[in-house]
Amino acid sequence: MKKTLIALAALAATGATLAQSSVTIYGRMDLGMSSVETTSGFGAGATTSEAFSLAGAEGVRTGSRLGFRGTEDLGGGLRAGFTYEIGINADRNALNGASPTDNARTRLANMTLSGGFGTVVVGTFMNAFDTARAFSPATANVPGGDFVFRNGAATVERFDSRTQNAVAYVSPAFSGFTFSAGTVNEEVNSGTSARKYDGMILGLGYAQGPLRAQFAFGQLDVGYHVPLTLGTPTAPINAEVQNWVLGVTYTLPQVVVSFIYEDTQQSVGPTTTREQDAWEIGARFPMGAFAPYITIGGGEITTRAGGTDTTAANFGSNNISSWQIGTTYNLSTRTFVYAAIGEDQRDLANGTNNVKRDGFAIGLVHNF
Repeated sequence: MKKTLIALAALAATGATLAQSSVTIYGRMDLGMSSVETTSGFGAGATTSEAFSLAGAEGVRTGSRLGFRGTEDLGGGLRAGFTYEIGINADRNALNGASPTDNARTRLANMTLSGGFGTVVVGTFMNAFDTARAFSPATANVPGGDFVFRNGAATVERFDSRTQNAVAYVSPAFSGFTFSAGTVNEEVNSGTSARKYDGMILGLGYAQGPLRAQFAFGQLDVGYHVPLTLGTPTAPINAEVQNWVLGVTYTLPQVVVSFIYEDTQQSVGPTTTREQDAWEIGARFPMGAFAPYITIGGGEITTRAGGTDTTAANFGSNNISSWQIGTTYNLSTRTFVYAAIGEDQRDLANGTNNVKRDGFAIGLVHNF
């Protein structure tokens, strides 16, 4: 249930009065059953693992969360706002080896100032990459979902859909167009190494009639090193990442079609050490409460010697592909069920399978 609180208080010590503001409490829970089977390697050396959850698969379709957002009218057409949102992992606890930090982790934490000039946002927030990737109808954590972002090895640096320690500007809409620009600067100590991120994100969106489109471009400088406090010091390694994505949807009477293309390049010094591109075509068929969909995707990963990926099987050119079929069914305006089945895989240049995932999920989502 959505609750709205109206706060008006006096500070006894000073006699000052707080301006009237509104705060909304909101949230989402996503729980269900899921199974994912992963086959790595090929031939006699292939290995298979399976992850199965009977009734506690959290955040398969969309992440569970609890949030607070508020606004205040400052007068003169200005409004101040804030959002604080934490993630909820209902199936995570010490018994299954999860860290306590898996619960109540910060998803969003930002403040905004908006008016006729547009909106300025500071803190942790969703960016233009998220808008473009979200055009996909697929279920994110089932194989084949979130394909243009998730393909490739985990060592790839690329822009997440959520920007941290950042400042951004979003323009008002002009004939359907909006423009956004932001910067990010962050230092992370992982316990074994330290990284410093400096970058920018530019976005251009369009929404008018049946057509929606979003383009996002990001450039990131990443510095790696091991400082004395974390172990044996190492010389800094500086990498540069360029990442862009284009998402388009078009709504027809019986179908909503979508197309997403994403490209990422990672360089160390003058050498491009890793490049990957991926595309996905999707179609969703709204039929009352039902909304079945299908997606297919493909792309390529090219890794050159000298990159951070040291897995021998990942050197050279790898082809990637995916598909997913699923549906959602609205039980009410706030509650829906979903079901999805899919597959994604990465093949070596000679056609030999390297990594393949198959899986399905059935779940329930409630918004409050």
